[in-house]
Amino acid sequence: MNGGNKERDLKADIHMHSTSSDGGYSPEVLMEKCAKAGLNIVSLTDHDTTVGIDAARKVAEQYQMTFINGIELSTRVDGVSVDILGYGINIDSQTLQDKLAFHRKMRKERMDLMIKKCQDHGLNITLENVKAQVTGETFSRPHLAKALIESGDVQSVQEAFEKYLGYGKPCYVLKEDEMNPQEAISLIHQAGGVAIVAHPVYYDLDDQISEWFHDYRLDGIEVYHRDHDPSHVERFQRLAEKIEAKLNIKIYKTGGSDFHHESFGRVGEEIGVTKLPYSEALRLLNDLQKT
Repeated sequence: MNGGNKERDLKADIHMHSTSSDGGYSPEVLMEKCAKAGLNIVSLTDHDTTVGIDAARKVAEQYQMTFINGIELSTRVDGVSVDILGYGINIDSQTLQDKLAFHRKMRKERMDLMIKKCQDHGLNITLENVKAQVTGETFSRPHLAKALIESGDVQSVQEAFEKYLGYGKPCYVLKEDEMNPQEAISLIHQAGGVAIVAHPVYYDLDDQISEWFHDYRLDGIEVYHRDHDPSHVERFQRLAEKIEAKLNIKIYKTGGSDFHHESFGRVGEEIGVTKLPYSEALRLLNDLQKT
């Protein structure tokens, strides 16, 4: 980790994606960009895969950044997609890898169905077009969106989601056999990690999230996501404090840019511009190093 800086000058971003899932940069290039942006603690949290972890860690350490193993698991509760972040996981866990392989298979089957829906809506797209956009192991909607740009059916990823691929849109398909939050949290724990509910502003499930700390041993909340404006940050800080007081525990309050790429990511995705207080990232890191 870069030394000699006061804590107020240090920066952490522990939510980002590479070409191993649906990001735009290889794990190696992504870590180089993190170093150039002056980050000190980083984590790669690709969707349902750990294939980029070793390469990312190697480059991060070359640049004297502290790297935390990460992943983002897809789950569903009451018809709502909920992502669970895992930090400090053992990527050699066979249980973890077997489950990830199964869910990557389900992602592929879901993609087949979405492509068929796109074709039924007159969009000029095939599986081969989408495969050309997939650089890792995981099929994701941004890959389909980029294929739709290439085919001339849309002008941007945002347009693809707003017209066709977003939740409730005509070409959207729910993932089948998706894990529920309890299963994802348990899987992360089995792999030696801690489980954090990602970007809770997307779900409006505050009461259920509170219950997961007691029922499933959820470890934290992503308070400082790029899509959390100051009112959202305050909301989830209060939620975390309420849980801590009720259960007499200390939970993690994490955050990050959720970076994918400058050209097809969302507004607010910028490496090096982070809302996450360094002290919160350092607390997570220190606790992981104790285990």
